[in-house]
Amino acid sequence: MKVKFQKDPSLEDEIEVEVRASAESGTVKRLVSYLNKFGKRDRNLLPVKTRDRIVTVKRDELIKVEVQGTSLTYYTLSEVVKTTGRLYQVLENLNEDFVQVSRHSVINLNYLESLESVFAGNMVAILAEGLKTEVSRRYLPDLERELGL
Repeated sequence: MKVKFQKDPSLEDEIEVEVRASAESGTVKRLVSYLNKFGKRDRNLLPVKTRDRIVTVKRDELIKVEVQGTSLTYYTLSEVVKTTGRLYQVLENLNEDFVQVSRHSVINLNYLESLESVFAGNMVAILAEGLKTEVSRRYLPDLERELGL
């Protein structure tokens, strides 16, 4: 990755960042997401609106998020919270500790205990609290990269 600074007096107090790459890879998407969040106040609380209340989930206690259709399920150390929404919208509010591992789930790397092979080249992520989730072949390279493999 190359990084360079270019002075532009016409921008006054603004900063303009341009990300250039041969393709929009997972790394590029994460970098753009990081830049969009840069400078914003990062609270540990994630508000989740259920049918009858608003629950605040602590990001550092969130183990995984799964979606089925439009039903979202948040698995934390102390509870399971069900609501509706889209997984990509949840991802926008999470930090770099979280990685999408399939079309249906996002995991917190801090709670990943192991990865095990299953049929057809897929993997299963074994998480804290006895939770498991499928890791699809499509998302495996991003997960390995996040793990430093």
